[in-house]
Amino acid sequence: MDVALKAYGETGILAHDLSEGERAGLCNCLRGQMPGGCLEYVEGYDTVLFIFKEPLPVSELAAWLKTIDPNEAKQVGRAIVEIPVTYDGPDLKSVAKQIGLSIDQVVEMHCSSTYTVRMMGFAPGFPYLDGLDPRLHLPRRKVPRKRIDPGSVAIGGAHGGIYSVASPGGWHLLGRIDRALFDPEAAQGDAPDFEAVFFFTPGDRLRFKPVDCF
Repeated sequence: MDVALKAYGETGILAHDLSEGERAGLCNCLRGQMPGGCLEYVEGYDTVLFIFKEPLPVSELAAWLKTIDPNEAKQVGRAIVEIPVTYDGPDLKSVAKQIGLSIDQVVEMHCSSTYTVRMMGFAPGFPYLDGLDPRLHLPRRKVPRKRIDPGSVAIGGAHGGIYSVASPGGWHLLGRIDRALFDPEAAQGDAPDFEAVFFFTPGDRLRFKPVDCF
């Protein structure tokens, strides 16, 4: 597998300018095998950051990546998770007005797409979702809210998202879900379950289902 690489900090190497398929496929391979000395990797929007125990020449990682069969680095399709949403968000009416549709049409449009978790951030557990209908691509709010409750389903720019923790934010709020996306307590105790800390991971696929529409 041939990708663009550059040194990143003291012990990091960044694979950059990756297509969605390249990034997802590379991470799929990394779940089964890691280069020697690699402590972890972090998925970005079009990047993968490798963190090594000791500094590693970029050429050595490039050589290791070339041993990956491109056919093995193909994105593996995942089952679609259905997420129930109560569509009572404070921005639902204004979004409908901006795009010239009824509230019911906005809800139907938002539920008609299949979304893919492109990356995680800006808060722990927050999924950036690809797949938003272009008609719902709206600039962020001019005045961000000081607090948005966790579970709030939102749109901003070309992406969808779900707020995972209480935080400020400038996205348009369409509804809410009754599910925790970030559970730090899962990593505590005598039998920590690190996989359960985050509900979503990059590459997950989902659809929204209306529970209650206004």
